[in-house]
Amino acid sequence: MTQQFARLTDSQWDEVKALLPIGRRRKHHLRDVFDAILWLTRTGCQWRNLDSQFPPWKIVHYYFNKWSRDG
Repeated sequence: MTQQFARLTDSQWDEVKALLPIGRRRKHHLRDVFDAILWLTRTGCQWRNLDSQFPPWKIVHYYFNKWSRDG
């Protein structure tokens, strides 16, 4: 049975944050973007059907592609 999606805890986010370029101010928090990517991969939802609790799908898609290219 598949467990429901849960957002990152503070300790998990601290580990991920060390790997991301956090330097500049952004309109949307990277934690929300990262949670959205995890939610998409966990649920198998389509990009355009991204839940409204997350940033717009185009922003999430941009960061997904950027981080995929960067490795």
